[in-house]
Amino acid sequence: MEGTKELICSIDARKIERAREASMEEKMLDGPRLFRLSCQAIKAGLRLDHREADEEKLHQLLIERVYQK
Repeated sequence: MEGTKELICSIDARKIERAREASMEEKMLDGPRLFRLSCQAIKAGLRLDHREADEEKLHQLLIERVYQK
């Protein structure tokens, strides 16, 4: 298990270094990219829970999930 912990630390260190080296433009674009990726993941889960739903219904469910209060 120790090797796994070292691998995780190594991956985290590389992610941190890449983030530090990224231009301000890249950093600004990361927010929308992460949001889009999150929406795709949520929508995939919604598809599993609502197999009968068409794309329009899935989009509606996604909006409700993301913006629920």
